[in-house]
Amino acid sequence: MKIIRFSFEDKELEWKLEEIKFNKLNLLVGASGVGKTQILKALLILKEIVEGESPNGVKWFIEFETLGNQNCIWEGEFENKKGFPLIEGILKDSKINRPKITFEKLDINGKEIVNRNNETIVFNGQQTLKLLKEESILHLLKEEDLIKPVYESLRKINFSDYSDSVNAPKLVSINNIASIEKPFEEFDNIEKIQNSEIGIILKLFYSSKIENDNTFSRIKQRFNDIFPQIEDIKVATLNSKDVPSYLKDFLFIQIKQENVTKWIDQLRISSGMFRTLLQLSELYLCKEGTVFLIDEFENSLGINCINEITTDILTSRRQLQFILTSHHPYIINNIEFKNWKLVTRNGGIIKAHDMSEFNFGNSKHEAFMQLLQLDEYQTGQEQL
Repeated sequence: MKIIRFSFEDKELEWKLEEIKFNKLNLLVGASGVGKTQILKALLILKEIVEGESPNGVKWFIEFETLGNQNCIWEGEFENKKGFPLIEGILKDSKINRPKITFEKLDINGKEIVNRNNETIVFNGQQTLKLLKEESILHLLKEEDLIKPVYESLRKINFSDYSDSVNAPKLVSINNIASIEKPFEEFDNIEKIQNSEIGIILKLFYSSKIENDNTFSRIKQRFNDIFPQIEDIKVATLNSKDVPSYLKDFLFIQIKQENVTKWIDQLRISSGMFRTLLQLSELYLCKEGTVFLIDEFENSLGINCINEITTDILTSRRQLQFILTSHHPYIINNIEFKNWKLVTRNGGIIKAHDMSEFNFGNSKHEAFMQLLQLDEYQTGQEQL
């Protein structure tokens, strides 16, 4: 999918994002605390809504295109239940007392598909039977032909964060290699792997087994471009005699360093190196139409990693969209200023400004120096 326009309001937390327009590549810049991360999290909430969640007091509007070139406008609002966060904390994963949707609309190519209010639901011109008021129509009717491509598009919003161990991919446990190779016919080409719901470690494993596709080789080559001392990558169980028995049934990403006999497993790979490999793998093995949300892009990456990963993002020929945040001068200065969005805040109102609003020079360096001198960038405050 490709997000075109987005606005959001959280009435419970009393903040509002005014409409923001997105390109294929978007770099959110601005002072700390202005709301760059909040914008990413607001987009992620839309994915949670289509998956059946009921966030309290939120209102949204989004226009986007599906891979099938359908123009979709989806908007809606959940009631603001006083005290709901406390109840939610006590009754985690409970279906009790969830906020209800007060309205929801979906237009596809200018045609109204869903029109919902407190009392009625009209789907494709026909009033439906009563459905759960706590869940979006996109979740409830996700198998309907008209709804399915919209539902699947919004589920491609991907908050990509490998900056610490909490967000690292979970290890994959297997009884033996034969057991995981048994369903290999399900993933015998790269498109099946990309479109699957399996994790990135399994995607790397299966892609390494495809002989007539060079995707895994390209990942290895790009990783070698960044880290020339690394000569090979594999995904396999650990075969050392020193491995504890409880780890012998897990798949590990492993790298081979020049002039070093033993392979280095992912638990011993440096954080910057490991995150770089995961980000590269995501770029090549994610679903077509993925929207990447990456907060503080520079976290755990060295300068050489930032340069190469940024290059891969800029040159990607796949139908992907990127919404990044960063404070790092190197990243900001190496992304065309037409892709910057300067985020400012005035109380609870967040705005994202296109660079066309400012009289910047033609060169990247000149634009970067002018950005640094803007009061809006230095203070984060909207200039009234």
